[in-house]
Amino acid sequence: MRTTNWTIALAMLASALMLAGCADQSDMQQLNQNEFTLRGMIAQDRQQIDALKAQLARQNDQIVELQHGAGSAGGQSSGMNDRVASLEAEVKALQAGMAATPGATPPGAGTPPPGAPAESVGGVPAATAGGPVAPAVPAEIPPTWPNELDDEINAAKSSSEPGVKIYREGLDAMKAGKYPLAVTKFTKLQHAYPKSPLSEPAEYFAANALFETGGYDQSILQFNDLVMRFPKGKYACAALLREGQAFVKLNDRIDARLTLQKLSGDCSGTPQAVAADSMMKDLAND
Repeated sequence: MRTTNWTIALAMLASALMLAGCADQSDMQQLNQNEFTLRGMIAQDRQQIDALKAQLARQNDQIVELQHGAGSAGGQSSGMNDRVASLEAEVKALQAGMAATPGATPPGAGTPPPGAPAESVGGVPAATAGGPVAPAVPAEIPPTWPNELDDEINAAKSSSEPGVKIYREGLDAMKAGKYPLAVTKFTKLQHAYPKSPLSEPAEYFAANALFETGGYDQSILQFNDLVMRFPKGKYACAALLREGQAFVKLNDRIDARLTLQKLSGDCSGTPQAVAADSMMKDLAND
């Protein structure tokens, strides 16, 4: 389990929340807001790391292509060699930037050497005879958004809210499994009509669409923003549950527990709180 500055900060924040039993309501709300802000910053860091990794891969591909071209060109390759040297310098700079980014995995780390088991990291098997076993993944809880989507589709038929046409198009795309198109429509609605009552469900379904396409980092940002904007909203509890599930997908169990603990406290007695308690029991058995 990674130990970064963000993890330490969140652990300290969780302890502060536990010790704040006698604090007034405004202090508790401020602590909750700070907690969500930190989690949003973590998700943004992950996006920056992914972008650096993609750029690094492109640069490496260019180096290979240029080296191949230089070998074929014989003595006429001085310009290519200069370009290769320039790209190699850029790669080194990118690697240094990634090493300085919180939570980043150094380039090459985590890749098993030839002949090593697929389950190994750095040549060390994840689980050996008599050794530690990889943490179990909490049981998958079916999403509730498909049923909620049907309810919104029916409600939107008689709605006269500004932007409802765009909203319906997003709902229809979501229903058809066209998740990128749904995100586009919902985002367009939020930008054009930020004060519309449709903004809350639009952000909720956009976040779920991102989740379904594997964009867990982006979905965390959306769910987190939704809960901060509408802490007592219709989809706040469902958003917290999906945010916790997204952290589990990323194998970020600390943030998953923090999110589920908030859900259990804020949404006590709801089906989402029951599901959160079940997930926390699974995470506690790691």
